[in-house]
This record gives sequence, C-alpha cells and structure tokens, in this order.
Amino acid sequence: MALHEFRTDAAVAAHETEAAQAGSPVYWICLALLVATVALAARIASFW
Repeated sequence: MALHEFRTDAAVAAHETEAAQAGSPVYWICLALLVATVALAARIASFW
C-alpha cells in the first residue's frame, strides 16, 4: 500500500514549499532568531 496515496494536496504543497524555502535567506534568518530567542529564554531562566 503506497502511503503517498493518502496524502492530501495541501500536505504535498506544504512539503514542496518547505523544500523550496529551505535554502532561502529568510528561512535562515528566522531560524537564527528562533535559536537566539531560545538562548535568551534559557539565560533568563538560569537567573531564577
């Protein structure tokens, strides 16, 4: 039984969009901001 038969068009489109955007600068900037936010939260939590 092929699993991809049960995937919706939206899931396929989202996967293709994710693959296309993985190399874009906006993706890396957002990822860097997310990591910085987590690091800042961890630093603030360490003071408590």
